[in-house]
Amino acid sequence: MALQLSPLAKYFLAAMLAKGTAGSSVYSMEPMPECGANPKVPVCQIERVCESQSPLCAPPRWSKSRSAWVKCETREAAAARMERAAYALTRASVWLTRCKDGDGNVVEECKAVNWPQGPRSLGTAALSSSVWESGYREDIMGGYAPAGRGTQGEACVMQVMPEYIAQYADWEPAGDPEEMTSEDWAQEILGDDVESLERCYRVGMRMLVRFGRSARHKCRGAPIHGMYAFYGNGGNSCGGSTEALGSYAEKRAKTYYNLMKSWPNKLGIPEWAVVTYGQIEGYTESTERSRRRGPYADRPSRGGGPPLVVINSD
Repeated sequence: MALQLSPLAKYFLAAMLAKGTAGSSVYSMEPMPECGANPKVPVCQIERVCESQSPLCAPPRWSKSRSAWVKCETREAAAARMERAAYALTRASVWLTRCKDGDGNVVEECKAVNWPQGPRSLGTAALSSSVWESGYREDIMGGYAPAGRGTQGEACVMQVMPEYIAQYADWEPAGDPEEMTSEDWAQEILGDDVESLERCYRVGMRMLVRFGRSARHKCRGAPIHGMYAFYGNGGNSCGGSTEALGSYAEKRAKTYYNLMKSWPNKLGIPEWAVVTYGQIEGYTESTERSRRRGPYADRPSRGGGPPLVVINSD
């Protein structure tokens, strides 16, 4: 199904493409159905997928966690994932701040969160966190081994601790909530489909709203910085500039303010993706801006760069 991106969703997509890792991560994989489903006997040629000696051109391999033959993800495939993420992020931010469903209808039984700045601000707050947490890598979005989950099981692009998901969940899960484990809840927010992504964002946003409220009272003069610090440590510190946590929060806060200032047309869709997604209305800059990569954003680009080890242990 083709997604109809609103101006806000398209802007979120532009930000993900600019700051994420589209086509440049050895951790992000793309399924190869043409290779079949037998892990021992592929029906495709096991040879390098492009001419460069970059690890991104490595031959197809079997991924146990994905139950599929895979290759390193192309930027086009990554963009399609990010399109779904941008669509889900917009839906989640509108739902939480305006109580409107995907068709724009007000849902009477919904109670909006306390975020008076509206959906663009809340969506940008979640995006600014998630791009640093995940780089929008495919393995983190889906939770795939060996590096798709945090050291404590953190899940999805918002890197939510599994034990906190149930208290922020606002949907009917697949199983009985009384019998579900923390890992069962984590599986609810993992995946690159719109529904899983929206659940991921809604949990992360509700946490940001809660910590933002605390930061306004406890972190004098720096509520956004404090919100991200609280998000990173469970509400225990505002993240002073001398703390490692302060750097963690500062990066996310700076991204938030930059993205808010760049709305609506100071950030554009990259030239290579314009044919598919169109350009941001009013965007005139002819050259792509350099991309800031998050902590999980590995290099090189598909064209070359320093050697990387191909991950092949899942």
